[in-house]
Order: sequence, then structure tokens, then C-alpha cells
Amino acid sequence: MVFFTREIYLGLQPCSGWERKAARQWLRSAKLYEQYLAAMAPMLPPSVRRLCKQGLHDGVVQFAKLSGCELVLVVDTTNALSGFRGRQVRLTFHGVVGRFAVAKLVGQWWLYEEAHLRSGGRFCLSVMFDRTELDIEAEELVIELLPKQ
Repeated sequence: MVFFTREIYLGLQPCSGWERKAARQWLRSAKLYEQYLAAMAPMLPPSVRRLCKQGLHDGVVQFAKLSGCELVLVVDTTNALSGFRGRQVRLTFHGVVGRFAVAKLVGQWWLYEEAHLRSGGRFCLSVMFDRTELDIEAEELVIELLPKQ
């Protein structure tokens, strides 16, 4: 994460000792990221723009699997502050670069995401979860809204 760092996030929490300063820094970072995203949005895949616009804040990862160059995450947005609220959202990343342990993501809360451009038309979605962070570099993102259960 470049703009929404864990350090600032932890500073926002009650009893951090620097909540007000962290809140000011968070607002500055949010404004900078908004400008950054607006400048590069035309170069991002439409699905990445959609995810950044609607967000998955406070969604809970229900399923995570990395197979070859494909990463699948299913996020429950029942209580999320999100444009997807109340749904199960399947995110399928194609052309993923790198290897990372995804089993530890199950049960974690999706907090914030940042999109970044990479060479060759690729993108990187940086995600802050409640206990970890993940940088997903990929060629394509497919978003599916699963039937309500």
C-alpha cells in the first residue's frame, strides 16, 4: 500500500495516541489517491475501476485459491460498506504474477484497496486486510456477483 498505509490505519484506532494527526494524514492520502486514480483510471481495466469505485470495505474473505496463474477470492459483503453490499462477490484474477499463501486470507476482513499500473498493460491491486496485505499483479480481473444465499 502506498497511500493507505497500515501505520496510518493503526493511528486512526482509539488509544493510538495520535488519532487526530492520523486522521489528517488519512484525509491527505485519500485526496492524493483520488487524484492519482483519476489520472490513471482510463488505463486500468474497467473491472478494476469498478472495484475501486464500489470497494469491498469490511467484506470478509470466504474463499481463496491460487491455481497456476489464476487467483480466486470470494468475499462476503453482507455487512460491508460497499456498492456490492449484501452479496457474495467472486474476484477472479487472470495472469497473476508471483506466488503467495492465500489460505491465510480466509476469514480476514477486506479493509482498503489501491490500484496501480504495471508495465505491459498489467495492473497491481494492493489490498489491506485486517491482519495482512497482499499485492496482486495481474492482467485481468473478472467480478461476479453470486446469487444471494
